[in-house]
Amino acid sequence: MYRKFRQPLYGHVGLANICRMPRKPTIQPEPLESFILDDGTVVEIRDHETREIGRGSEKKWNAEELDWQVLHGLTDDLQSGDQGRISRAAAALESNHAIERYLHDGGYELNERTGRRHGKSIRAKYEQLMKALDAVKNNAA
Repeated sequence: MYRKFRQPLYGHVGLANICRMPRKPTIQPEPLESFILDDGTVVEIRDHETREIGRGSEKKWNAEELDWQVLHGLTDDLQSGDQGRISRAAAALESNHAIERYLHDGGYELNERTGRRHGKSIRAKYEQLMKALDAVKNNAA
């Protein structure tokens, strides 16, 4: 007997129509510290042991860690005093494409799309870091 695609044969229910059991609720670890700002915003301090658990969060955490590690290395190069390291770091921070090249030359095995995303993210973090440092310098003066 012939049947149409995704139609039950002889009244049987196909696998697509079976209801699945609900997932067990995820229990989040407690943050290291938590406090509430004046405007009601809750701020939680977490590290790699107390980070939030969820679908895809491990990959996101690893990508963020890679971005911060590369940015830490670049800022160390900028503050080193060695002209070769300073010029290489400054050239890498000029554009997203330059950071992508820096990552590939540094031995990171990233495809083009992932390298572009990391370049964009690292530059955004760098600009945010520079704004914060300028604000601290202006408040100190």
